[in-house]
Amino acid sequence: PQGTAVWRSPRGTAALIPDALLRRQLEAPVYDVVILGAGCAGLSACVALLEAGFTGTILLVDARREYLDDRTWCFWDVEPAPFTHLARASWDSWGVRAGTDTVRASAPTTPYVSIAANDFYSFALGSIADRPNVELRLGERVGKIEEVGDLVHVTASEGQIFARQVVDSRGLMPSSASGGDATPHSTWIPQQFVGLHILASRAVFDPSDCRLMDFGVDQSGGLRFMYVLPVSPFEALIENVYMAETLLDRRGHRREIDAYLSSEFGLDEAEYHVLGEERGCIPMTDQRIVSRVSARITRLGMAGGATRPSTGYTFLGIQRSCRVLVDRLVRGAPAAPEPACSLLDAVFLRFLADDPGRAPRVFALLFGRVATPSLVRFLSERSGLRDHIRLIVALPKLPFLRAAAKVLMIRATRGRRH
Repeated sequence: PQGTAVWRSPRGTAALIPDALLRRQLEAPVYDVVILGAGCAGLSACVALLEAGFTGTILLVDARREYLDDRTWCFWDVEPAPFTHLARASWDSWGVRAGTDTVRASAPTTPYVSIAANDFYSFALGSIADRPNVELRLGERVGKIEEVGDLVHVTASEGQIFARQVVDSRGLMPSSASGGDATPHSTWIPQQFVGLHILASRAVFDPSDCRLMDFGVDQSGGLRFMYVLPVSPFEALIENVYMAETLLDRRGHRREIDAYLSSEFGLDEAEYHVLGEERGCIPMTDQRIVSRVSARITRLGMAGGATRPSTGYTFLGIQRSCRVLVDRLVRGAPAAPEPACSLLDAVFLRFLADDPGRAPRVFALLFGRVATPSLVRFLSERSGLRDHIRLIVALPKLPFLRAAAKVLMIRATRGRRH
């Protein structure tokens, strides 16, 4: 694919990289913007800068050597956003199952949409391929990043790089175990998952039956749910998700997905083909995240606070942070305030960490009792005071009061420390 043509490639195939991007060697000894990490956040930032009229030199650096169909980004279509037109599927309604009960919610005006990685990568790479001021370097690892006078010096495996601005979108996050920049006493819940894109030999899926959370599975290994996005009667994404420090390996996830396909859809292993696999770990945390490292270094994506603390949704957060970046670098707007975890997010996260056994029922209550527009706004980080009141009314009071007291105590301790 060349230029900006939109196309759909089969799931499981790799995105093609326009040769012009790889062959190009810019003459400028100092780049105006260097973007570290050319994944979702890095490519989104590059496209946003170019569409805003940025004409300076841009270098994208990534350790990967090819673009694989290894991700699916989902979000509610609540606002104009780049790349929404690439959605491979959308759902007007969705369900949450706790035990034997399933509650459904519907919002036709703000559907739940899904974008495949290969469609995103192909479109983004094609969009920047004909820009002479953009260079892409793959297979290059980044080491030390330091400011030297008015420039930023980046040590890379293929040589030294100098830039006027560095955007670090590599997705590096300190963990509860490794420490690093992690805030003391912050809540950490790793959302770990393995997903399979499968093609069944017979029609077993209902394309309208989007299962956001199916907690009707074994919970002995920690808080766990299945996530089902049916694309057609024959094709679906099935993910096994843990919100816990589980040690389950890839084969263990595959066994649990196989068991779910058998029990829920009557499919044995001989009746479906795996088109592709995706896996990852999304940090859900209320720790303080600093996106502006300095006047010349910016973190973007998960490392910049784009992930919703209580849910793990990230795609819309990336697009919003790209708009802030463009406003600053292209339009000269003042730096925006650092993203902060809201009190409601922090309390909900604390509840999940302290009382995971109640979580399936609480999620069912939220989807069953809260008006869908309010819940969608909360899940998409667009909620206001009225929405928060509706959520609080729907939640069980005692466990959340305990979680709130703990969060307020921790925040008070942090305030005294600083």
